[in-house]
Amino acid sequence: MRIGLVRHFPVQEPWPSGWITASYLQDWRARYDAAEVRPGPIDVGAVAWQRCFSSDLKRAYVTAQVAYAGTILQTPLLREVETLPFATGRLRLPLWAWRLCYRLAWLTGHKSQRPARDDLNRRIRAMADQLEADSVHTLVVSHAGVMHYLRKELLRRGFRGPRFKLAEHARLYAFERP
Repeated sequence: MRIGLVRHFPVQEPWPSGWITASYLQDWRARYDAAEVRPGPIDVGAVAWQRCFSSDLKRAYVTAQVAYAGTILQTPLLREVETLPFATGRLRLPLWAWRLCYRLAWLTGHKSQRPARDDLNRRIRAMADQLEADSVHTLVVSHAGVMHYLRKELLRRGFRGPRFKLAEHARLYAFERP
């Protein structure tokens, strides 16, 4: 049984620059979720994938359509990691500082991000259960953050596969249970 993880194609919405508010970052996130992708080549290996799951966000589904010729099962379980807004008013920080704040709040279980973190963990476990339910080669098209946590869950369940910090766009990461 093999599981292939693929991150969606690059998105056409540019990353924010300059000093921005938490509210602006949330607005940008909504634009990013609705943005078109830049399709390109994708190599899903020589594996005869028997089914394909995709996040229900457009960028992942468009990528899955290029990567897999059969029926694609869209699911909200594979949606990108959600971050809840900080109540910081007009505080402005560069993007890297906001990302650091969110990461620290996420990792420490801060009350502002705990519901989103717990929801993601629940979704990852549920998705891993679905992947294990049938012993078929499955392609999963999702997002970098989800892939990071899904990789950890697959390894915990006895799969073997490559390491990655931030998954590259449209690249296959194959996992197999020995």
